[in-house]
Amino acid sequence: MIRVLVTGCHGLLGQALVEGLGADVERLDGIDLHEDSFFPGLRGYSYHRQDLSERDETVELIGRIKPGVIVHSAAMTSLNTCEVARERCWQVNVRAVENVIEAARRSGAHLVLLSTDHVFNGEAGPYSELDRPDPISYYGKSKLAAENTVLGGGVGSAVVRTVSVFGRGRHLKPNFVSWLVGKLREGKEVKVVSDQMSNVTFVGDVVRAIRRVVTLKRSGLYHVAGRQIINRFEFARLVAEAYGLDPEPIQPTLTRLLDQPAPRPLQGGLVVDKAEKELKLQFLDVEGSLRQYREQEATFN
Repeated sequence: MIRVLVTGCHGLLGQALVEGLGADVERLDGIDLHEDSFFPGLRGYSYHRQDLSERDETVELIGRIKPGVIVHSAAMTSLNTCEVARERCWQVNVRAVENVIEAARRSGAHLVLLSTDHVFNGEAGPYSELDRPDPISYYGKSKLAAENTVLGGGVGSAVVRTVSVFGRGRHLKPNFVSWLVGKLREGKEVKVVSDQMSNVTFVGDVVRAIRRVVTLKRSGLYHVAGRQIINRFEFARLVAEAYGLDPEPIQPTLTRLLDQPAPRPLQGGLVVDKAEKELKLQFLDVEGSLRQYREQEATFN
């Protein structure tokens, strides 16, 4: 049994990791920016408030925690925000990683970094772990820099790339599914891009994969995502079908017409064969992901 530290423990994935890793570890610690824990009273769990871009304080705190494994899920993930607030993006997505690596080096912890398919340009996806990264957004560039820093940082490490993760959690903004369902129930027309191809990933699949990476102390690159490659418009119509809602208000549009600050990979997605084979897992298709999401959703109602 080991002691695991989860950074970004109040994000979607971080919350799912706190809830999903407990049975496999001796102790669980979480770091985030909120004043109070989202899991007060959770047995075997301790929460710590810390800005990970503050080097000395971060290294000192992690040194006191003495984790055997650090799962670094903390990140600035809004593509548009990263594109316009580049200095802060670099502080959160790269400088903080450098600080966590230094702490891992001193404590001998194994480090698992969460990353993204946005390290690829989206011209010829889906991509395997052997394909060459070529990010087109500042977010993608910051995450690739973080990956390179981790894999070349002189500590035992793994990078888990994922894509379009959805699920429910405490005090989170609406995800794509909940936003879409809300609009359809209100009878409102929604525009969804039809030219972005990728996997869609239920958060539970990512947690299962990270549990295996942690318990087996795997190193290197792993692509973890739903098995099915689908465009966003088709996914939206499947969401409507799963909820018994009329899909007609969902109208297709093109990415270039949205005039967003950050460019998006169009032909993206991840090949997950290596992770399924080496971690002995089978990831969900869209139908299975939506079924598990609805089961999870029921626990929040």
